[in-house]
Amino acid sequence: MRTTGRSESRHTRMLELAARQVALAESLGFARIRLSAEGFTGDSVMIRGKSVVNFGHCCYLGLNTDERLKQAAIEAVGQYGVSYSSSPGYTAVALYSELEELMSRIVDAHVVLPTTTTLAHLAALPVLVAPDDLVLMDGQAHASLQLTADVLRGRGSEVSLLPHNDLQALERAVSRAAETHDRVWYVVDGVYSMYGDTAPVKEITALLERYPELHVYYDDAHGFGWQGLHGRGHVLNEAPFHPRTVVAAGLSKSFGSGGAVLAFPDREIARLVQRCGSTLNFSGPIHQAVLGAAVASARIHLSPEHEVLQARMRAQIDLIKTELVRHQLPVMALENTPIWYVRLGSPDRVGDAAQRLLDDGFFVNVASFPLVSIKHGGLRFMNSLQHSDDQILALIDSLARHVPQVLETPDEDVDLRSYE
Repeated sequence: MRTTGRSESRHTRMLELAARQVALAESLGFARIRLSAEGFTGDSVMIRGKSVVNFGHCCYLGLNTDERLKQAAIEAVGQYGVSYSSSPGYTAVALYSELEELMSRIVDAHVVLPTTTTLAHLAALPVLVAPDDLVLMDGQAHASLQLTADVLRGRGSEVSLLPHNDLQALERAVSRAAETHDRVWYVVDGVYSMYGDTAPVKEITALLERYPELHVYYDDAHGFGWQGLHGRGHVLNEAPFHPRTVVAAGLSKSFGSGGAVLAFPDREIARLVQRCGSTLNFSGPIHQAVLGAAVASARIHLSPEHEVLQARMRAQIDLIKTELVRHQLPVMALENTPIWYVRLGSPDRVGDAAQRLLDDGFFVNVASFPLVSIKHGGLRFMNSLQHSDDQILALIDSLARHVPQVLETPDEDVDLRSYE
């Protein structure tokens, strides 16, 4: 009983710490912001009555404001109404079939269409992972994967966290587990949403070849759309679809619409998840406007226009990398992705830097505990094709002027022992 009490007490204190950090961001006006239609354009929003350039969203290719997607959404509502309230396991509008066919062409695999990436994980992993399988999860895997891991633990599966992108630790764990488990699942992001670094897909694929027990489940939500042939994502751009790999991705980021996709190399496994995945059968459908926009976006991805969009994205990424290195800014990763994270430390430093940028006309994401570890607070910004090169250069110039000054201020030292 006393052990349980200590566990509950620590849980309560950690929640209080997390809530205080979020409340601080709210009080400073950097969290729970609601944007009005006034001044809402692809590149800018109104915050505190001021138009600022928005580097705080993940609409990488800028398709979320594309007129073709908006018109397709309007037409879908005109044809089918605002919503159709039925589990897709019973009935769904014909746009589902159209989107499935287009997404199959994009990923060159068998697909299932959940409503969100989180619900994709909750549908697929409990079907794919047996209670006696071992699950190895990257320590920085997305929160939606961590949530699904709790479901797997509740069903009896052993789940272990591995150090981030540590292939030696992964191989050791798989090698040991091969003696006691028929299957080992490695659960990992393709592109990590906070720091913008990537999974070493080629090396993981090599491990798949060496260890027949190994299976890999990727969440490639932040790599999908802007990377790979037809936008099939970072994972499938790095290596061919391996028979023991599953890829999940969301369509609400670079794709510009909404919904999600699960891609399988095996038709029967896809059908099994479709028929038995709980959130595919006991949740509502992707709504009509979203389906219509997703179909329009998929057609763009399958057209020659998409290669032009990708070339522009690569040029933006190269420009940002060059400028970040030139100014020696303390970024966590310098990979070829549109996600950038400037590490600052304490919440006070993060808030100070974000306010300075806002005064200069730029909105970025603040990040501190519980979004990142307690000593890794910082600013996250994303580039989009809605941004001009001049806007990008101006943002980095602002960072270059303010970050060194912010780093000169004392860094708050949080003693985590009080939360143990």
